[in-house]
Amino acid sequence: MTFLNRALVFGAAALLIPLVIHILNRSRFRTVEWGAMHLLDSVIKVNHKRFRIDQLILLLIRCAIPVLLALCLARPVLTGSRLLEGDAPVSLVILLDTSYSMDAVDPAGTRFESAVDAACEIISATGRGSEIAVILTGGRPTPLFDQPVFDSEAVIRRLKLQQAGYGASDIQASLDEAIATLSGMSNARRELIVISDFQPADWDPVGSNSAESIRQQVAAMPVKPELTLLQIGTQVIGNISVDSLEFPRRTLGVGQQLAVRANVRNHGDTEVDNVRVTMKTDGFESAISQISLAPNGTTQTLFPCTFEAPGSHVMEVEVIADDPLVTDNRFAAAVTIWESIPVLLVDGDPSSQPLQSETDYLSVALTPYTFGRVRLADLIETQTVQAKEIKEELLKTTRVVVLANVSKLTDAQLKLLTAYVQDGGALLVCAGNKVDLNWYREKMFVNGSGLLPLPFGTPSGKIEETGKSARIVSQHFDYPALEFFNDAANGDLSTAEIRRWYQLSEPVLSDPVSEVDDIHSDVTVIARLDTGDPLLVERRFGEGTVLQLATSCDADWSDLPLRPFYVPLMQQLVTTMASRISPPQNINTGDPAVALLSTEGTTSTSFSMLTPTGTRIAMQSVPQGKLQLARFDGTQRPGIYAMSTPSTETIHFVAETSRNESDLNRLETPALLLLGEKMGATLVESPAKYLEQDRLRRHGREIWKYVLAALLMFMFLELVLQQRFARVQI
Repeated sequence: MTFLNRALVFGAAALLIPLVIHILNRSRFRTVEWGAMHLLDSVIKVNHKRFRIDQLILLLIRCAIPVLLALCLARPVLTGSRLLEGDAPVSLVILLDTSYSMDAVDPAGTRFESAVDAACEIISATGRGSEIAVILTGGRPTPLFDQPVFDSEAVIRRLKLQQAGYGASDIQASLDEAIATLSGMSNARRELIVISDFQPADWDPVGSNSAESIRQQVAAMPVKPELTLLQIGTQVIGNISVDSLEFPRRTLGVGQQLAVRANVRNHGDTEVDNVRVTMKTDGFESAISQISLAPNGTTQTLFPCTFEAPGSHVMEVEVIADDPLVTDNRFAAAVTIWESIPVLLVDGDPSSQPLQSETDYLSVALTPYTFGRVRLADLIETQTVQAKEIKEELLKTTRVVVLANVSKLTDAQLKLLTAYVQDGGALLVCAGNKVDLNWYREKMFVNGSGLLPLPFGTPSGKIEETGKSARIVSQHFDYPALEFFNDAANGDLSTAEIRRWYQLSEPVLSDPVSEVDDIHSDVTVIARLDTGDPLLVERRFGEGTVLQLATSCDADWSDLPLRPFYVPLMQQLVTTMASRISPPQNINTGDPAVALLSTEGTTSTSFSMLTPTGTRIAMQSVPQGKLQLARFDGTQRPGIYAMSTPSTETIHFVAETSRNESDLNRLETPALLLLGEKMGATLVESPAKYLEQDRLRRHGREIWKYVLAALLMFMFLELVLQQRFARVQI
């Protein structure tokens, strides 16, 4: 046994006080002879021995009371158990929150600085031979080292170099990673410590079921670790964040204007006036706005953007505000500006008469400025050919190919077109009266393994002056090319009359193991007729995409070309197809930044990535068909990533995360205690409290509560016995 307050053990010397009082009281007794004394001699002789025993019992109890009081104040710790670990080495895993909310500033500094100090204090207290692993939870769980290490000083040095500001924490994945790491460690004594600000946005999704699951996972481990929760920081009031940027996702050309809407939120309970909001394009300030924010309110501000050079560009909106968290005061997005989009129109029904060829209306719709002899430049450049003219040289310089009522292709042409789409090209197949249904079914559909998303079926609509026409179903469109028409001011697709179309077989998803499911599971119906038939469908094929239109693109089968919305409809379809070939540049934190590089003929190529922290990382691409795939996975930190390619081109990627952590409230103590109870974890207030708790766990158990109970019992017993013995004596 040992004592936490050893100086107070000397208080046990107070046992001498009752003994001294007893001795002094005995010395005061005087013998007084009186006449009837002889009558009590027999009683005294009989009870003398019992009187001495009663007095001895009371004396012992009175001496024990100050001893027990001194022991209670000294906080005794039981150390004699063989199960105590003592100074045995520990296998320690620390989950360190590096999400962007840890950048919040409180009176003690940033939350992350406090978290690092706490982790270093705990790590420095580990014994010789301990193995240590630190897992950073921001964005996605990332180990500080590739494997647990035994050098605590090395861990502390690297910890002090870390920064917060990463994406929101994936707590469930981080805990799973920590448990897996602990399972591979070797020491019998194991500890898992979570150091975080414990925001509801991160921890509420863990929920009761997940917390119980974690508890069961820990309990099922061969060597059960001790789980500890350490909450960092203090409550911070008020914060302003830029939650998102909204802008049309269509393909843009040089000089075209883009309207960007920034959503700004006030997370505080007080109104904020005259907040300055700036728009930067490619790092240069281009516009300024001033807004006011209601308590816990959201507002929007609109910025126009125009880019005068083709290539990859970055837009960034920033709020200039004095708040405790500046990390979420900006939001960025990457856009690609095209100089031109080359489109190859394959005319299956050419004619020398104006607007009688299959592609005449389509060509006018895609290049209206050129046909209108306007000085403005068209984004799309078209070239019209017949089917027999399709060659590899044409496909190499083409971004989108349109087959307009093409009867069929030769096997060699079909092979070229398949390779073109497979390597990242875009293909639009339009129906018409010249289409060879058997050829398309047998050669282009090929039971779902060919280019065509769905087979052309039987013709429907007004056939030989019989049947009825159809309309496009008016709905909210999710496909990027048709989102433009969710605004009624841009046109109503349902006003067009579709007089004739081919029925397209629907995707069947009833049996998850059938061949039909495997064939059609990747087909998306973009637009539908009011008859229930699909009008426009899409399918990804290799690195490219294929769209299939059930009617013709000219005025023979519909009045689409005669409608005002035909021009934006076809431009939206073609430009969206061209842009969907490229991997996205606006990604979530943790998602890979991917680019397809045109470096045919090489096995690999070097590229570099400039991260938001200013670090440049060199990497190698890998072959992807005729292209090179450049991939960068280290996007856990929100911000702008710039990829430099061998052709000196810069491709920008923007990684952003949910703004849920911008509400800086933390889990209240009752909620945190409940979470710890469900997880089977212990909640501590500071690293000092943890180390004290750990010391007791390793070296013994405090028993002062039991000593206090004994003290109270002895005091009560002394009172009862004193009264009882007094009555007996009387």
